[in-house]
Amino acid sequence: MLQSSRSLLQRTAAAISWWTTSGVAGEEQPLPQTLETIAESAVIGGYAAGIAVGFCLPIKYPATVCYGRANLETETPITSGTLFRIGACTRQFTAAAILLLCEGSKFRLDDTIATFFPEAYDAQDVTVRDLLAGDENSYALLGHVIEHVTGLPYAEFIREALLRPAGMEVTRFANPAGILPGRASGYRLADDRIHDFRNVVAGKIMAADDGLYATAGDLLLWNRALHSGRLLSRDSVQLMVTAGAAEATCPTLAPILSHAGRGFGFKIGRLFGRRAFWQRGQAPGFESWLFHFPDERVDLALLANTEEGVSTMLEPMLRAILRV
Repeated sequence: MLQSSRSLLQRTAAAISWWTTSGVAGEEQPLPQTLETIAESAVIGGYAAGIAVGFCLPIKYPATVCYGRANLETETPITSGTLFRIGACTRQFTAAAILLLCEGSKFRLDDTIATFFPEAYDAQDVTVRDLLAGDENSYALLGHVIEHVTGLPYAEFIREALLRPAGMEVTRFANPAGILPGRASGYRLADDRIHDFRNVVAGKIMAADDGLYATAGDLLLWNRALHSGRLLSRDSVQLMVTAGAAEATCPTLAPILSHAGRGFGFKIGRLFGRRAFWQRGQAPGFESWLFHFPDERVDLALLANTEEGVSTMLEPMLRAILRV
């Protein structure tokens, strides 16, 4: 297996080199094959049970490549319809819902939480804007704000106001005990030993913070709908991707990241010197990353049904998609 993994990594390096240096006019670049090879190296190398990659380039249709298993016991393969828990990437949907309600004059970003919940402790000192720039607990509270204002369950409002308009027909909210067709099982490596996978219990889910299950293709539809201004006004989208607070550098991105900050549901910075908006989602048994590069008009969604399953291949994936 070690020899096989080394061979795959050598193939990955060769594929990336070919992709970044080929300059033959009119020649079709093998980006799908490159991305699939990188995903294959992570799975056969024993770092992830399964990987789904979604990517979109300018004037191109979104595309996905998949490799590995959605369930190791049944040997169910990962497909374009496999659902992964996307963790904190859910916060983008919560932030967009809040701004959509602000556009409808339901409340203002500078309204305090006491406006909605007078009994809340220290609510006079905390605004909706503060929560949008905060941590996971603040996004759970924003979900309650959405329910209070709309009179609808959070998941129902998100589905009708955002998922359906974006064309995200597969994405779902789910509880751990419910039946969700197409859902991948989640895993972690025992003591970081490659190939030594363990089942992971889903744990507590806070819908507005980490409750969505999505496919790589649906996340590309989300990026396209949000950043094109189809779901929110341009001003609201700009609020989401404007850095308002400094952000601690993620160790996984540290070698390629500069100028990190935090927006509403987004991290903002430069990756390989390119402007980038992204979010990382971590949930029991899963890891997800969703990137948008506004100047290149490039989107990348990376989903794994193994904790830290994307991190081992993140830099090669970004190099391939950005040709750096």
